Amino acid sequence: MLALLGIIFSVTHGVLSDWTPVEKDLEIPLDLTQNSLIVRTFSLHGRIRWMTGSESTRNVGKMTIFLSSRGRMRYMIEGCTFGRLTVEPVIHSEVLIWKFIKTKTSLVVYCNEVEVLNYLFADSTRPYCQTAWDGAEYSGQIVFSRKDSASIYYDYESLE
Repeated sequence: MLALLGIIFSVTHGVLSDWTPVEKDLEIPLDLTQNSLIVRTFSLHGRIRWMTGSESTRNVGKMTIFLSSRGRMRYMIEGCTFGRLTVEPVIHSEVLIWKFIKTKTSLVVYCNEVEVLNYLFADSTRPYCQTAWDGAEYSGQIVFSRKDSASIYYDYESLE
């Protein structure tokens, strides 16, 4: 069953050979102002954790999704907010495809093509939030954190 679902998702989001294995702490040139980040997981436990820039970058935007098979998935946009996802993902298997779209004003998250979060940076009362995420300090790269325990592969799609 998992293999069949993997094939379905591969057809929808590019063949598996198009996916790149996640390497932790590797700076990946990916401009999130022009591309969405797509992450493939094979587990309902652990966390997806990536950041814009690098650990040495002064203003880094960090995004974490805490996975759970019990329907209580949470998120944290570091320096901005945290909580439960607005919509719980519909889970048919352990194969989950996450899409992250960052605009100058928001971060939108999809799981298996269902919007689960649409966070407006202006909703934060913390000034760091807008500095880290609005694009002014954005370096045009992402890094999967060593604390990421769920991301197996990643890909991207042009927003144009």
